[in-house]
Amino acid sequence: MKAFKSIVGSSESIHDLSPRVASYKEVKERRSRKTTGIIGKMVMFTLLLIYAVCLMLPFYVLFVTSITPYQELMGSMSFIWWPEEVTWDAFIPFISTDNILADDIGIPILHGFFNTLWSTLLTTIVSLFVSGLAAYSYSKIRFRGKEALFMFQLATMMIPMATMTVPSLIWYETLGWTHSWFPIIIPGLFGGATTIFFLRSYMASVPNETLEAAKIDGLGSFRIFLKIVLPQTIPAFIAQFIFAFVGGYNNYMGPLLYLSDNPQNYTLQLVVTELRTFYNQPGQVCASCLIALIPLIIVYIIFQRFFIEGISVGGGRE
Repeated sequence: MKAFKSIVGSSESIHDLSPRVASYKEVKERRSRKTTGIIGKMVMFTLLLIYAVCLMLPFYVLFVTSITPYQELMGSMSFIWWPEEVTWDAFIPFISTDNILADDIGIPILHGFFNTLWSTLLTTIVSLFVSGLAAYSYSKIRFRGKEALFMFQLATMMIPMATMTVPSLIWYETLGWTHSWFPIIIPGLFGGATTIFFLRSYMASVPNETLEAAKIDGLGSFRIFLKIVLPQTIPAFIAQFIFAFVGGYNNYMGPLLYLSDNPQNYTLQLVVTELRTFYNQPGQVCASCLIALIPLIIVYIIFQRFFIEGISVGGGRE
């Protein structure tokens, strides 16, 4: 009898220990998963840090070269990580008010900046509005041939833009538009296929019930777009504004083909190119590139929150 009780007691003690064993295994597995997660995050952080360093290194080279004296640049046989004597002389020709550049290359850099700014903003704003109307039509309005027209528009995105350079030049020459702003501005006023495709996907997430309720209240299609669809898709428009502004700001081929005969029409990219051929000092070339980057950095800093939200397709809310 005592032997039986001892056996029963030992079995009960084993059952009492089993939850502890199970909990120990769970804790061990949880610690293992936590350790694996920490290692994975460290590896990802290291890779992202290396990528960020590689991404920012060209900008660092531009900055260091622009503040390094010319004699030190020419006298060094290796890369200069930081100059022995910092100088800002390379920036003086671009920020001075005595028109040094106007006397040297025929146009100051600020004039080229304003040419780029007004032409880029005009085409970008009008193109975004027109693209938004087209995207709204494709996503929310029913009409015959909508899908076929949209697929044809997508097919135009597959055509390399470089192949259209010569035909466009011949066409604008026929119209008498060469040596003017018309080839730079007018084609951009009719929207872009890529922008329409992006905005259409974003507008598709706007609830149809909201639009139907607006129609019952007596709103037309254009007023629905302005009062309901447009406010809900502002982040997408801002994201596309940044893309279009950067593309227009960096446009070099168009101004080179149609505006290079008149220095007063030079955009910032043409002015920077003239600087590279006029100045032999690398510090001043790098300084001009840094000055040209400032507007893009400012635009991104202002709109970065909307940009990150806008690239997430399907951001419509009820």
